Amino acid sequence: MITCDLIAPRDLSETDIGAWRDMARQTFAFGSPVLSLDFCAAVAQVRDDVKVAVFRRAGKTLAFLPHHRRPGQFARPVGAPFNDYTALISFPDTVFPTREALALAGIRAFQVSGLIDPYGAFDGFEGEPEDAYGIDLTHGETVNNVDKKHLKNINRLRRRLEEDHGEIRFELPDFTPEHFEAMLAIKRAQTAQTGIHDFLSAPWVQALMRQLFVRPADTQTQLYGHLTTVTAGGKPIIWHFGPRLGDRIHPWVSAFDPAYSAYSPGQIFLQGCQTPLRELGVNYYDLSTGQQHYKNAFCNNHSVVQHGRLFAASGQGRTSETLSRLIDSGGKALGVSHLTQRLGRRLDQLASLELDLGGRVNGTIYAFANARKRLSQ
Repeated sequence: MITCDLIAPRDLSETDIGAWRDMARQTFAFGSPVLSLDFCAAVAQVRDDVKVAVFRRAGKTLAFLPHHRRPGQFARPVGAPFNDYTALISFPDTVFPTREALALAGIRAFQVSGLIDPYGAFDGFEGEPEDAYGIDLTHGETVNNVDKKHLKNINRLRRRLEEDHGEIRFELPDFTPEHFEAMLAIKRAQTAQTGIHDFLSAPWVQALMRQLFVRPADTQTQLYGHLTTVTAGGKPIIWHFGPRLGDRIHPWVSAFDPAYSAYSPGQIFLQGCQTPLRELGVNYYDLSTGQQHYKNAFCNNHSVVQHGRLFAASGQGRTSETLSRLIDSGGKALGVSHLTQRLGRRLDQLASLELDLGGRVNGTIYAFANARKRLSQ
């Protein structure tokens, strides 16, 4: 018989902590910084709705499902929308169906983002697929998909940037507070300009980012916020920031000074980052999903993840699933399913960021008021 305990991250036993870390070591996908116990614990320090569903059989730990428990028996992955990946974390030979796991955990529906499922726990789930990318740095000078013509243009832009503004340098890890604050300010200005919701404004997000940034950099054991800053003539022009754990980095925020846009600083970063990252002991730089027009060129590792909503094998779960299917069918019949899916993703991201009604209402009003601006990008 399988049982489920709902435990706050700080209350996990040493046995459970050891099992989680062993699972991460045995399965590459589970070793992502955003699927780690350390990340779960960091988010729990800034939010009070984090729980870990621990599944056991005869006292033996089988799997972990870290999540935010929201009203109405609804759940999201810990740290959404910054987590990027969802998984039922387990040993290779001990997985059981996730729909049953949700029912045991008292979860009616679970919003899945970036689902990775190496052992078939989510069999039958039909989500929206999306490509995820990373840079595997374990093969010496890593080959990517940048063709000779493209590479020639990047090198030309880099030389021009240095001629105009001075030597380009990668500073990593960068713990300069002014650089960190400049990155946040530029990224928030960019969201305002494009009309998307300011995903960095929520108090818990601000607290999480700063908490990780000020942690000491222990690259062997501790999760910390890794900032890479590229400077030209000593002036910061582009930043990448996100959690690092061990030999893996998962950047969340990518920002560049728009005054340097003519030099394509993002491409200069991605073409030039391999050597400094490798020298720092990084073996995998996880760029995840989104902005695929350039990730496919600069990355050498690719997988497909899924987004959507999974329902529990329970009465309430099946009722919710039936209602969801009826809404989807109605959207398809009216020919607006692509619009309803896009709206649903927007509203779900808003709900994952804004935890009170006032914030969600204001965010929804802002989204509709700026819809035309976003569509014109």
